[in-house]
Amino acid sequence: MISLVSCANINFTSTPNNKMKNLADFTPEKSVLVHMTKYLPVNGEILSTKIASKDRIGLRKLRNTIHFAFNQAVPPNKLGLEWNNKPVGIIAPFDKLLKNNPAENILGGHPQDFYIKNKVKLPEGTVIVRYSKRVPKGTLKVINGEQIDSLKNTKGIKIVETSDNVREVTNNYIEQMGYTRLDKLFAQEAKLPNEFVDMDFEKRNESPQFNKYIFNSKDIKNILKANSEIENAWRKMSNQVGFNIYKNHQSSPYGRSEFLVESVNILAKHKNKWDSSLKVFNVFTQKDEYTPIDYKKDFVNVINNINQNLKPNEELSFDINKFKENIITSETPKEALQKLALEQGIKPMEENINNINNNSTDDRIYQTIDNLIDIFSSQTNKEVYQ
Repeated sequence: MISLVSCANINFTSTPNNKMKNLADFTPEKSVLVHMTKYLPVNGEILSTKIASKDRIGLRKLRNTIHFAFNQAVPPNKLGLEWNNKPVGIIAPFDKLLKNNPAENILGGHPQDFYIKNKVKLPEGTVIVRYSKRVPKGTLKVINGEQIDSLKNTKGIKIVETSDNVREVTNNYIEQMGYTRLDKLFAQEAKLPNEFVDMDFEKRNESPQFNKYIFNSKDIKNILKANSEIENAWRKMSNQVGFNIYKNHQSSPYGRSEFLVESVNILAKHKNKWDSSLKVFNVFTQKDEYTPIDYKKDFVNVINNINQNLKPNEELSFDINKFKENIITSETPKEALQKLALEQGIKPMEENINNINNNSTDDRIYQTIDNLIDIFSSQTNKEVYQ
């Protein structure tokens, strides 16, 4: 079935029972997971980058997690990742998705960055919004998923085509499906102005405009109450479903292990050396001083810290202890990456290295790597190596 409808007159499987009355009502049954991407699912499955990517010599990119936001299309985050121009938005009922996928693959995170490993089998009731320039502005073309080659073996998945902004249409469609936009509900209960509604939680909290607003606001108690309610609801859902809570992907064992490989890659692209120095201004002597940096030691400490934070039976997307041995026994960062490729068939994501070259300052390299993997918090975990 193919139909062309006005964006203003969408009426799709609206179920009043899916509406949240308040933030405490944030439950699996009233939640959808939203994934913004460049790709359509394959046979009804979203594949992780590691599974989907394989180059001509058989190497796969590192990332083995698929990322979602709850009840909203993910906003741009503080790392600068831009989701506003993605051509595909996938909306999947969370309670049905849980039944379709192994429990051990549901890793966790927070409401704006929730991750599942390996691949995700989409359930009935999933809606896929995709860009098509052939659809007139202001209208939507609704298609049964079975009519698309990549979804011909699926059941109960709808394709919605639009020539408007996919992220905006995805957000609107969440409400048309009968669900509550989580960002709107939070803003309503916190009494936030519209300018702070569609923002990443961390990005908003670090925004000078937001901090100026709450400093002068008489409604700060509403913001604190809304924060407390969503944290309590999230903790309750975590206990119910059995996933982990992380402040962000970057601070989770999965994110830090991924960014560790990226950090070794940054050193390889820079000067391909493990040692460096950091310029520090001495307030007593009023002179610049240089502190030696041993990245090999720092990376080993980060790996130890990652291992300490893994729960029993948790597995990363690669053997990080083998990679630790690669780091310890390699003369250069490039050699460690070559061993990783040879032994585990893994290569870096090649992210976070824009404008990194031999001309980059050592201070900038250290700051970039520390921002990625938080070297400082790992320095209490010492290990002696030869």
